[in-house]
Amino acid sequence: MRRALALAVLVASGARADGAFPTGMSVLLPTGTPQRILVGTTFGLVLSEDAGATFRYVCEPYLTGSGASVLIYQAASNGEVLAAHQDALSLSTDLGCSWTRASGLAPLVVVDAFIDPSNPSSVLALAWPAAGGASLFASADGGRSFGPALLTSGTPPVHADERLVSVEIGSSAPVIYVTTFAFPSASSPAGSAALLRSADGGTSWTRVEMGVGPSVQVKIAQVDPADANRVYLLVSVGGADEIRMAVDGGATVLPLLAPGVPIGGFVRASDGTLYAGTGSGDFYVRRPGAGPSFERFRGPHLRCLGERAGRVYVCGDSTADGYDLATSDDHGQSFQKLLTFTQILGPATCPAVQSACAADFAQLQRTLAVVPVGSCSCGQPSGDAAALLILLAAALRRRRRAPARDRR
Repeated sequence: MRRALALAVLVASGARADGAFPTGMSVLLPTGTPQRILVGTTFGLVLSEDAGATFRYVCEPYLTGSGASVLIYQAASNGEVLAAHQDALSLSTDLGCSWTRASGLAPLVVVDAFIDPSNPSSVLALAWPAAGGASLFASADGGRSFGPALLTSGTPPVHADERLVSVEIGSSAPVIYVTTFAFPSASSPAGSAALLRSADGGTSWTRVEMGVGPSVQVKIAQVDPADANRVYLLVSVGGADEIRMAVDGGATVLPLLAPGVPIGGFVRASDGTLYAGTGSGDFYVRRPGAGPSFERFRGPHLRCLGERAGRVYVCGDSTADGYDLATSDDHGQSFQKLLTFTQILGPATCPAVQSACAADFAQLQRTLAVVPVGSCSCGQPSGDAAALLILLAAALRRRRRAPARDRR
């Protein structure tokens, strides 16, 4: 009961939705399908096959099959889409028209998943049992099935009281990174946060202590796509976030950006430019060769961030910004509206989604007419125990990272 209360306090103080960053939104921009844009939301998966000219959606109850909440969406370069939700991980090979649940993870809560950018058949997932601890599982068939755990709490290098909270694989080399978190306890008054690294597919691991204070959370923002030994980290405590950069595989951690408020997204773009933004409307840009400081522009009230082929994609606040999704072609100096959610045409055109999501779409349109999507918890309710665990997962994970080019 004390631990449950501690989890509830953490959730309340974090006030976060899914992912590493403090929103329930993500933008997925797979390079293999350059006209495709996917937006993960609190009410389902919004999708465009024509570069944003039109958008439709797949409602969350249909894709989970259970009324559970989706924590993470991932898009592979081969067109497959993964959704990690509180009771399973589901896979779609036909752009959301049908979904298959992965085997080997039940009855655990799946809190994160990541597709290898160079091999879409290779998928990693983090899953938690209700009682405590966590495990890292691997799939060799694109997320359809998972084998024995590669890492488990209580087995070195993971401490018994630690949760695994984020995972990612490098683009330039198949190096795996995982971050951990533990509450302060009698045996460890400072709690712990660590970065774990494996260069051999999870057979062996090195551990680097992050040296942060009690209850400070460390998540992976992104592995540098050009250098698998460089990792961008989101460090969060209270109501403030920082971006730090771990180099040499984590041996050295350097400060990058500390705006003093929650960060809504971060991405290292294909040209080496670093982008970040906050929910209060500050947008930060650091171009290659421009020195260590970020330029600050007035930008969207950021809820997600991604980049593909030089174009930056951002999720904003439709009330404050006039859009839910916009683009920038001038390194964040200006943004052009691409979508407000009230413009969604309806459920995806495949008959199964049309039938299953018709009522949800009608309710969504009524809700969006009176409640901004950022204030709308448009998903389905879940049981008390599962809800508490999933809220903890959300508070610890906060979408993680903004999408790298092949994933989000």
